[in-house]
Amino acid sequence: MPMRTKKKANHQPRRDKLRVNIYGTADLKLKKAVYQQFNFLVPLLKERLPGGQINIVFTNNTHITELNRRYLRRNRPTDVLSFSIPTPFPVPEKKRLLGEIYISREQARRQAKNAGIRLKDELLQLVRHGLLHLAGFSHQEMNRLP
Repeated sequence: MPMRTKKKANHQPRRDKLRVNIYGTADLKLKKAVYQQFNFLVPLLKERLPGGQINIVFTNNTHITELNRRYLRRNRPTDVLSFSIPTPFPVPEKKRLLGEIYISREQARRQAKNAGIRLKDELLQLVRHGLLHLAGFSHQEMNRLP
């Protein structure tokens, strides 16, 4: 009878997966660009975030003003808000919501016009900004990133 060989145990650290969900837009080109931006940032994000999901919500000034007033006590619209969602108990990675990012398309449109850039480029800058804040990066740290 042939001897059975044991499979080598894989001792590599398990890589937690980060996923992004996009809400508030039907623009497939924008969604694709957001996914590309997210995938580009994953190595940085994984240094500071466990596996789980991040929701990105494109919204309007009315909704973002309401969120800004409720959570930051600022009664005005803003371009992007990031909210971490801590979990006080273990949650399976697939169900773990790490946070939500809200982006005002109206504010982004205004800022893009003032900067002389495309709306899509401004929205992607805001996605990057929101994701990095969610991972705990300060503005100073963000300014040093490539």
